[in-house]
Amino acid sequence: LLMNNSNGMTLPSSKNLEPLISSGLLVRPRPNLYLLGTVHIGSKSADDAQMLIEAVQPANVVVEVPPSRLKRIQQKLANMGDEKKREGFNSAIFARSEKAGEKTSKQTGFIDAVIMFPTMASAGYSNGGISGLIFSTVIVWSSLLKRSVTNSEEMEKLPRKNEFEAAIHAAERIGANVIAADIEFEDLVSSVAKSLKPLAWANLLITVLSESIGLQPSDPVRRRKGESMVDWEIRRRDISTARSSRHHAENANPELSKVLVDNRDKQISRICLEALEKVDDDRATVCIVGLVHLDGIMDICEEGGIKSKAKSHFLFK
Repeated sequence: LLMNNSNGMTLPSSKNLEPLISSGLLVRPRPNLYLLGTVHIGSKSADDAQMLIEAVQPANVVVEVPPSRLKRIQQKLANMGDEKKREGFNSAIFARSEKAGEKTSKQTGFIDAVIMFPTMASAGYSNGGISGLIFSTVIVWSSLLKRSVTNSEEMEKLPRKNEFEAAIHAAERIGANVIAADIEFEDLVSSVAKSLKPLAWANLLITVLSESIGLQPSDPVRRRKGESMVDWEIRRRDISTARSSRHHAENANPELSKVLVDNRDKQISRICLEALEKVDDDRATVCIVGLVHLDGIMDICEEGGIKSKAKSHFLFK
């Protein structure tokens, strides 16, 4: 497969990228801008990010993490031993997984989540008052707690590699500039607190309760009863699942969806386009984002006003 930029220049590619293009996970809204949608489970998204960066050799890699997290990841990579650097990112990740497994990961993950509650609650209240407290505990912390319950199963059946860490490591290997595109958690809490009125909060709490007891359908991205970890990953890597999840959020609580999805789409798009404009040669910019953001960012960044769902299939012709 060959990908051409605006000057007709052929960019290096790989047959491994073909499934990403055909499935809609990899799109190109502008000649030198590549968007990769990822999921936060398993290791396939991390492998996708590495393959894309190695194939395109971009000038910039934009990742959906806040600046503070980017600094922590870069510091961790800088502290990685020379031997692990030579062996590559994968060995470091699996070494970390094995070490975590020695401590009975399921129990440790659950305890860690419980210990985080006061910190999350404090951060929520200090940055958003009662609204921030509700958001950081009912929405964010409860999600972390649920994830901790399946931690050992995931590590056993579907070893996790973080796609953003993989992208940052791959970018540093080729000398690309790495740019953080997400907002800090404190700013997100503050934005949620300012945007949601009491009625919206009441609606959110009712929705959460109704979904938890089965009175309303839950977010399509959530794991189904009896679904294996592998099947869950496959379903989450389906663009239609991400679109259904986004639609569900827009209907369930449009105010919260606007803050968590729409506004962040705009933020990430702006940073991607700014990074692209600063490149003074033919090199590309690669943007690694959560799959739920892909359509929104695509629509903002694309040229000609053609909707992303239709355009994504011919971007690489």
